[in-house]
Amino acid sequence: MKYICLLIAVTIISCSELIAQEKINIKRNSFQSDQPIIRANRPFHFNVIVENPEKLKYECRLILPGDGSRMGKERITMLSDSSKQHSWEVVCLQAGQKDFVVEVLVNEKVFSRSTVNQVVMPARKVEKQAYIPAPRPAKTNILVGAHNCPLWETGRHELWNQVVHKHQERTPALGIYSQDNPEIADWETKWAVEHGISFFIYCWYRTSQNGPITTQFEKSVFDEALFRSKYGDQMKFTIMWENQSKGTSGITDEKDLMENLVPYWIEKFFKKDNYLKIDNKPVLYVYRPLFISDDLGSDEKAKAALNMMREACKKAGFDGLIIMGEERGFNPEALTRFKAMGLDYTFQYCWHVPNSPSPEVAIESQMDQIRKMHTMHDVIPQVVTLSQAWSGWSDEGSMWKLPPKDFEVLLRKGKAFIENNFSKDELGSRMIILDNWNEWSEGHYLAPYREYGFGYLDAIRRVFAKDPEKHEDLIPEDIGKGPYDMPMELFEKKEKK
Repeated sequence: MKYICLLIAVTIISCSELIAQEKINIKRNSFQSDQPIIRANRPFHFNVIVENPEKLKYECRLILPGDGSRMGKERITMLSDSSKQHSWEVVCLQAGQKDFVVEVLVNEKVFSRSTVNQVVMPARKVEKQAYIPAPRPAKTNILVGAHNCPLWETGRHELWNQVVHKHQERTPALGIYSQDNPEIADWETKWAVEHGISFFIYCWYRTSQNGPITTQFEKSVFDEALFRSKYGDQMKFTIMWENQSKGTSGITDEKDLMENLVPYWIEKFFKKDNYLKIDNKPVLYVYRPLFISDDLGSDEKAKAALNMMREACKKAGFDGLIIMGEERGFNPEALTRFKAMGLDYTFQYCWHVPNSPSPEVAIESQMDQIRKMHTMHDVIPQVVTLSQAWSGWSDEGSMWKLPPKDFEVLLRKGKAFIENNFSKDELGSRMIILDNWNEWSEGHYLAPYREYGFGYLDAIRRVFAKDPEKHEDLIPEDIGKGPYDMPMELFEKKEKK
């Protein structure tokens, strides 16, 4: 391949002396690399689509970081009468966080400009292997858990639309994948344990009450992937009962709980060797604890039912059941009711941080809420949660994100709080929860992805691992595998509607 300098400018269509900026644009979300994660010294392509309904004369220019990165000749593909794709083969020579820029110029004036900030990982040769290398777990002094979002199954491709059509920077290292694949589970296990994450908390969805258990997403993430994976037994897992949809995801009455739901959990999950147990007690997370009281009629009846659940677990060979209730804000009334219901601990799925704050404010907001929760310690103790970001499912409300260096600051503050405020005999001193492993559409995620690569996972390893020194981060391409993309035609059809 012949390389030329830092920028290329080509593409002549037809003439027009008077133009308006809105008549020629870079298609939203079209400027991106063809690999989820880039490695130094490994060729890849940058592509961009230019929409030009007026058929104006323009130039398209790619600007690379001024670090010796090189590009090949531009290739142009006509996509329609009014749009073209421009593509350049690129080689980056240095690792790091890089800015890539594409510009559309008319009469030497820039009318459209787009910037992509993306990590370039250190150089590594591709060495094809028959399967994913076995994980090398990083040892920690504390159980580090992460919420895991099990929505990414075959047939539900529309759940990826936020990433595919709007936030290409969130593209996972696995590509736009279907989770019903043991290989996906093994990559996740490998990446998690090698960076000090001890267990996943999978959201679990019931779809009908008062009868045999029916679920959604369970088959794809558990039966077809995790339970069939090669390395699934190398980390723990637990479930969070997503009981927020009243009438379908909760319980009809005590009989429904004790004859349908609890036996199902015991046989399907709790008896698994790799289900998370503390002192031989399975750990169950509950998303909407007060809804149990609503379903059964009172806090007192809820307490009696939770105690029956513990007794059922004892009959199954365990020493009880640890039940944790989600509360993502300082609400003394709710926390007092948690105590009345007999919950053991409170936790957060995520922290609500208002007003789209800066990273510094987002960090302090979380720590302030954690400190407030601790004032209720004698009512119900907490297991600390630390959140990386939030956007909402459709970029609604408060939107914020901690880059990896800021997330590491939060992790260190959270770790110090645990060490200084919890006694050794309580769960809060032995466990911390991170939000979230893979909530790609809702805007919070720790798994390796296009923008920051392994930045979040490496921060976790530096803070919690006993030996955080040099280790190797593998991506599928390194061993001749992946990405595991669903067919892009699914998303192209969706976009045209």
